[in-house]
Amino acid sequence: MTSKMAITRLAGLAALLTLSSVAQGSLIVAPHGSGRDSDLAGVVVASPDDGSSALISNPAGVVSRARDEALVALTPITFKMSYKNPVTGYDEDGSKGAFALGLWRGLGERAGWSMGVGVYGSLGTAFDLPNSPEIGQTSPYLNESGILNFGLNAGRQLTPDLRFGIQIAPRYGTQKIRSPSPLGDIDFETQGFGIGASAGLVYSPADELSFGLAYRTPGIIKLEGDGRVGSVKQDLTVTMITPQSVTLGAAYDWSDRLRLLSQVVWTRYKDFERGDREFEITTQLDGPLVSNARNRARLGVAFEYEVKPGHHFRAGFTQGKAMIEDDALTPTLFDHDNDMIMAGYEIDMGGWRLGVTGGYAWLKSRKVSIAENPYFPGVYKSETPLSVGLRVTWDLDRSVEL
Repeated sequence: MTSKMAITRLAGLAALLTLSSVAQGSLIVAPHGSGRDSDLAGVVVASPDDGSSALISNPAGVVSRARDEALVALTPITFKMSYKNPVTGYDEDGSKGAFALGLWRGLGERAGWSMGVGVYGSLGTAFDLPNSPEIGQTSPYLNESGILNFGLNAGRQLTPDLRFGIQIAPRYGTQKIRSPSPLGDIDFETQGFGIGASAGLVYSPADELSFGLAYRTPGIIKLEGDGRVGSVKQDLTVTMITPQSVTLGAAYDWSDRLRLLSQVVWTRYKDFERGDREFEITTQLDGPLVSNARNRARLGVAFEYEVKPGHHFRAGFTQGKAMIEDDALTPTLFDHDNDMIMAGYEIDMGGWRLGVTGGYAWLKSRKVSIAENPYFPGVYKSETPLSVGLRVTWDLDRSVEL
């Protein structure tokens, strides 16, 4: 194996491992990262005071102690899925394992600007349903994709009550697709680069109250690779447009030990429809990545409670609706209405903190009629068993008073 191939495969593996949330149920776009924000189910736009929150939720969070910390977080995840097609007789179950990895490094403050860098996943899918020889299907339904963002954050305190942050995020993506088609089995691997950005504000009119607002721009990534359709070898170009979103929330300190949080995230999932696949030879298969999506809002509430000095318990609940319409579902890309609950406990060891997070998502099965989707009707089910993750956060000993 050449060094170039080794680097490429390593980067592809990193992209898949660094997914903050891998698909099923409009969790296709990650609702949270893997730091304190994972304890709170991502309900942190008004209190984004850790590196993971500053990366994925609100870049204004870099103007906090996050600028003086480093974070490493790891969560193993298993996804189970099934698809039953009453027309073809296909009826199979599948599963996929992955790791969610989060990295952050605060860079302190320079010339009034707080800065930090990190790595996070913003979008991913992990569908793997086997072939079905008994009905003549020789290809599995496989779609593995991930986007790895390299977030560069900068922010500053504009007034005593208002802080601002921006993020520029170069990104690397990878996708593997295997699927049957009328022209033969499809088998491709693609990879490529792109960019995204976000900006945010945190406004604190009183010591016990803060409001947060964040905007994530549409992102773009262009993936290229080769493979085959049937016996025809060819190249494939995938243009992926990730959706823009607006997040608004509030945080209120009920007491010295209890903080309450809430937020709403509006995501323009129709941006996905602007992406497409272009085959070099079998152009009959060209088309959008998602043909019919609906914009959605995700609602969330959370709390964090100081059990005793240096010990914090946190929990959050969010709820979202499926963004892919019935007529656009396929066994390689489907989602669900879902309810997600997360909880975590963090202990301050003096100079470093140890946190553990657990969570579960309830995903509502989807039954699609032949009239709604003549190509892929049937029953779509997914399950994400309880997952537990660990993180370590270090104080870099560059404390700065806000």
